[in-house]
Amino acid sequence: MPEHLTASLLIALIGGIVDLDSTATWQFMISQPIVAAPLTGLFLGNLFGEAAAGLKLGLMVGTILQLIWIEQLPLGMNVPPDAALASVLSVALGFIAGHSYESYSEREVCYTIALLLAVALGLLGRSLDMFVRRLNTGIDAWVSQKVENNQLWAIAFGHTMGGVFTFTKAFIFCFLVVWLGVEPLRYFTSTLSFKHASGFIVVQGLLPAVGFSVLASMCIKDRKEMRWFIGAIIAFTLLPAKIWLGLGAALLVLYRYGWRSAAK
Repeated sequence: MPEHLTASLLIALIGGIVDLDSTATWQFMISQPIVAAPLTGLFLGNLFGEAAAGLKLGLMVGTILQLIWIEQLPLGMNVPPDAALASVLSVALGFIAGHSYESYSEREVCYTIALLLAVALGLLGRSLDMFVRRLNTGIDAWVSQKVENNQLWAIAFGHTMGGVFTFTKAFIFCFLVVWLGVEPLRYFTSTLSFKHASGFIVVQGLLPAVGFSVLASMCIKDRKEMRWFIGAIIAFTLLPAKIWLGLGAALLVLYRYGWRSAAK
């Protein structure tokens, strides 16, 4: 219990700091999943004496969530899913719940379920973020009134309260999710048979494809690019690795001796 409480407080602190970076304060980009998730895994891994395993899980979760939500940006009135908190909580739930298991399959099930829960956690975090923005709108109106009365101290107070609201929201949210969510995740994992656990491992292997499809839809703009992309994927999948090495070597030789001489 003390270890679980310490981990919950640690994740709450990380979540609060990371969420401040999203929009409220310094914006050093540590709130991006590709940064927030590995940092969370590294801190948790050091706490439980498994730094390498925590960092590995953080890199996996961060890469997948970064690709999935790469188009979701907090621009103007758009409030995207809270990818920062979703990354932190996904790593925390998966690592803490899987830490109690020794078998590979049970740990991977915990990691996969926590990663799938990240989508729901991101949407819930967005709802909380919208609530904090409404509070900040009220603070902004109050500060504007004070400034009109030449009470300039209200500007610093308003900025401080905006940061306090953001940090407090993330701190409480992360603490409650980790404190209350680890045991249900462990119980669900323990009820699965080996066949079902293997299915979750397969799902985990397919999740990067979802992220790359989102990235491809963002980068590919016309049908010609889509045909080239699909053709390359099919060829890369069907052709053996030796053929790819041969093609690469042939292109290199052709470039070195053929295209250069033609250019001269």
